[in-house]
Amino acid sequence: MKSNFKVPILLITISVLLRLFFILKADLLVQEAYYWNYSNHLDFSYLDHPPMVALLIKLGTLICGTNELGVRVATIPCWLLTVFFSYRLTELIQKGTGKYSILLLSILPFFFIHSLIITPDVPLILCWSATLYFLYQALVLEKPNSWYWAGLWIGLGLLSKYTIALLGFSTLIYMILFSRKWFSRKEPYLCALFAIILFMPVIYWNWTHEWASFLFQSKRRLENHYVFSFHALVGLVIVFLAPIGVWEGWQLVSNKFSPAIKISDNNKRFLKLFSLIPLLVFSVFSLFHELKLNWIGPSLLAIIPWLQILMNEDYKNRFSMSKNWVFTLSGLLFFYASIIYCVYFGKPQAIHQYTFAKQLPWENLTSQIQNLAKDIEFNTKSSPIIVPLDTYNIGSEFAFYQEKFFQHGQSDSIYPIIGAHIFGTNSLMYKYWGNVKETEGRILILVSKERYRFNNLQIWQKTIFLTSVLEMNPHDELNKTSPDKLYYQIVKKI
Repeated sequence: MKSNFKVPILLITISVLLRLFFILKADLLVQEAYYWNYSNHLDFSYLDHPPMVALLIKLGTLICGTNELGVRVATIPCWLLTVFFSYRLTELIQKGTGKYSILLLSILPFFFIHSLIITPDVPLILCWSATLYFLYQALVLEKPNSWYWAGLWIGLGLLSKYTIALLGFSTLIYMILFSRKWFSRKEPYLCALFAIILFMPVIYWNWTHEWASFLFQSKRRLENHYVFSFHALVGLVIVFLAPIGVWEGWQLVSNKFSPAIKISDNNKRFLKLFSLIPLLVFSVFSLFHELKLNWIGPSLLAIIPWLQILMNEDYKNRFSMSKNWVFTLSGLLFFYASIIYCVYFGKPQAIHQYTFAKQLPWENLTSQIQNLAKDIEFNTKSSPIIVPLDTYNIGSEFAFYQEKFFQHGQSDSIYPIIGAHIFGTNSLMYKYWGNVKETEGRILILVSKERYRFNNLQIWQKTIFLTSVLEMNPHDELNKTSPDKLYYQIVKKI
């Protein structure tokens, strides 16, 4: 092994070890538990996302069981395939350069995070990477059959998250500017048709649910009150690419630096357009609306080949990796290790409380709630219903860990959970998974992290209080009392 490859291999190895520790040890994040509930209620689509993440989780839990690994295991093949397509794309642009794809996609923040946790962005990133690979072959190398593969991956991407439609928009702009001949060929139209056919389950679900998901992701976001978040977009680009990545990305756009790199103008145009068009769309949106943290990440995949090309230029000139990249990637790994330590061990306590407020010791809390429910069932001869008063966080974690306890023989019962929509508040998909009539005359355990939620007027009007609002103190895996509290109240639905 050449000594100048030892540093990249060491960095990749550390990133893999951090991944494995987190995937195997960390409790599910509330979002992951929510998507596990998707997989427990398989459907053609859901209010806030298409079904791909549910299918991946279902497959993972069938293979590995109902545990954290089973929920997250799909992130591993998705990440590996993302690296594969990025490698192949870069090799097509400049042979011998693709080897850096595994390094960048192992450690750059957005891609590192989405190789740890399961969200709709995980399959989206894979589909985005694959679509870029086949669109490059179709548009730059002019291979007609690649259009069909691009249509397949765009369709799978639409089953993951709607934002991959921006690649379709980028393709249209590219064709108008640089490749108008494709407008008179059948392949781009068949590409679009294949994508739409794959997307039909989501269209069907929306049709049968009053277009709920399309309205949730479009009208609701556009009607939100004015928020200027362009500064957040700039900050996210700097965080996701690191300052050196932003500087090198600017070199792709700038005519001053770009000509020095010996790749064809067609290659540069492709990378520029497919990175800039999605970012421009998000930039315009951010001038008037709040930008979500994970939206821009996949669009950075088009910049990754350019960064690899520059890293290869450094290697050819200096026979080693750029020190700036070595320091940047090493610093990121140290930061990730610190965050994972903080999540798992809860130290330093002040940082853990401030940064990971949603991340309670859910296994312990679920066990306490189950014991409370068993006492109620023993005394009343009636099984209580758990009603979290937030949108989805508490209910999702309770549902997952109840199922985990049951599957592993740690519990002999699973108590039903219904959303806070029964008291007129938002509970996202729980609105579709629970019927208000099921609660009539039943004992309910109301649960919340915030005490004020118990002051909901509808709770007062529709229930009889059996207890006051009480506190529950969770314990972490090291049996230390968590500083965070959970509040609960036992009521009877009228």
